Amino acid sequence: MRPLRPTPQRNLNLLFAAALSALVLAPSRPALAGTVDLDAPGRTEEDKDRDAYNKPIELFDFWGIKDGMKVIDLFPGGGYATQLLSMRVGPKGKVLAYASYDHEAFEKRMKPLNLANVEEVEIPYPDGFATLDKRLKELPAASFDAIITIRNYHDLKNPIEVLAELKRILRPGGTLGIVDSRTSKERDPDVCRINQATIVKEVTGAGFKLAATSEMMANPKDDYSRAFWNARWVVDQTTLRFVR
Repeated sequence: MRPLRPTPQRNLNLLFAAALSALVLAPSRPALAGTVDLDAPGRTEEDKDRDAYNKPIELFDFWGIKDGMKVIDLFPGGGYATQLLSMRVGPKGKVLAYASYDHEAFEKRMKPLNLANVEEVEIPYPDGFATLDKRLKELPAASFDAIITIRNYHDLKNPIEVLAELKRILRPGGTLGIVDSRTSKERDPDVCRINQATIVKEVTGAGFKLAATSEMMANPKDDYSRAFWNARWVVDQTTLRFVR
């Protein structure tokens, strides 16, 4: 019996089979530290809907959150940002979910994930917003690279005292990242909004430098009479980066 004569199609089939075999046998690589996987285990469909208006990857880039950093997620809620920060800082970094006011929701997300670089400090609502400056004294000076808070700054009862503590906790050159819902008033607590100029005045008055502003989450169609939870798809948001 004569051997099969090579043909272009047969050669192509052999090359394809070899490539497929190499792909199957190649060991899988672990995710690189510093990457954020929006399809990671534990992320819900609601999380993925939120990504459209929270823009977490772009936001972390803007704030300069990197592999190996120690970050405070201030008022983490259900841990939406905490989980993503955990991926961003990687195993050499740390995320402290501080003043966690919804422990049940936070634990529901985090417990199955068993993230070694995440720690939670619970302060029940509304105590965290009223006593934060006193509780922050528990943390060592110059011990974190970044502190971020998303749509919570407006609720602080004594922002000047809190800012003094945040500055103390941050390392020189560290980042304070703030996102909040805009209003034309200085503050509008009924709908959980605050004016961008008010934030800048208070934070720079506490000794921080305004390093950058972004319009990545701005929306001129927003109705400032509506609370964030009633307008989350169109809310006009301030996005700021301050440096200690």
